[in-house]
Amino acid sequence: MNWKFRIRKPQTGTTLSWEIYFPPGTATQVGERIKEILSSVPLPNQPEPSVRIFSEKIKLENTNSHQITYLLFHGLFLRDIRLVIARTKDWDSSAEVREEEWDRILTEAVSIAKPLFNDPEVKFYEIKENLHISYFEDEITVCLSILGEPGYKRGIKANFPTSAPVPEDLSQILIQQCFEIFLVPKESVSALYIPFAGTLTFATEWALQSEKIPLLSLPREFLFKRMVLFPDKSLDHYNKKLKLSLPSTSYSTPIVIQDTDPALENYWLEEFKRWRKIIQITNWDHSISDFFRTFPVLPESEEETSHFFLPLNPPYGLRKNERTESEEKLYQKIGKRLEELLKLTKNRPKLIGFVLCPTEEKWSDCMRELRNFSKKTIHVTHGGIDLRVLYFHSEGRVERRTN
Repeated sequence: MNWKFRIRKPQTGTTLSWEIYFPPGTATQVGERIKEILSSVPLPNQPEPSVRIFSEKIKLENTNSHQITYLLFHGLFLRDIRLVIARTKDWDSSAEVREEEWDRILTEAVSIAKPLFNDPEVKFYEIKENLHISYFEDEITVCLSILGEPGYKRGIKANFPTSAPVPEDLSQILIQQCFEIFLVPKESVSALYIPFAGTLTFATEWALQSEKIPLLSLPREFLFKRMVLFPDKSLDHYNKKLKLSLPSTSYSTPIVIQDTDPALENYWLEEFKRWRKIIQITNWDHSISDFFRTFPVLPESEEETSHFFLPLNPPYGLRKNERTESEEKLYQKIGKRLEELLKLTKNRPKLIGFVLCPTEEKWSDCMRELRNFSKKTIHVTHGGIDLRVLYFHSEGRVERRTN
């Protein structure tokens, strides 16, 4: 095989090239977050990374494994980081043989990746299944995923018969972006209220954020930790820095979850048992009840800056076919209900959150009802669906839309 470039066995401080992947539609925010993290690596004399942001990935160059470890440490929003291990123009690009050619290239690239592992007996298939190909014009790039399984697999949730409507990495971004848009600190949230709780993705991701739990401390395997590049001492250093920066008492927001599916209650209770080793769940309340008919007792607050946070991901029980009526007016009902809650709370605490809308029509139905909220809309893609994320805040009336 004629390789234009192939990686040798580098040291941990060697500057290398990487590709970073994230939920579609979030390139701008992810790019800014990556720059922010890399600019604050708590180690001296680190190289200046080159960050180039594209719609589907970020190319990161002149970056060593100490910096990548720090990025992973804070990377709850990342889907994958891949190390560039080889490039070649030696391939047949004809459509008839493309898949065979790619398989041939990946097979040959295994021998390049193998010296990067601590275990010389690492299995061929373990390496090959984590190799990926991308190409531009006539050049193939081969990368090795250093996460292994995608970043949204946290290792803290049991398998559920139906897939999560929104993956964990995207949930992290949506939560963070909501507070950045309206310039509201997350510390001002007096309660998290999730009416369509489902499998608790938003609740667990909020807890990971608020408790500052690093990605690399989650109970799952990372391919990076098996590589010669992985700097254990740097990770220990980052952990010590994090502990020193945490307040003496943990910050714990009351979390109120609600759904209409009776089967979910047993699921929630089983999950709580699993999570106790990772996150605090002592301040969580749950009920099988109806968002449109009941409003839970939430902590009162006299502070003008206090907020209730509501991340809303319908449709209202329709995933499990427990409701038979049409969802045609569901999003209109959600908008009306939020206006009702605003009157009920008298805007103290204020309401902040978002509604995930799968179509332009449903987005419009909801937005029209939110007359007393500031609003902004962004578009993200999940599972081939163009989701409209309608952010809202009960302070002022400024309507913005980002395409």
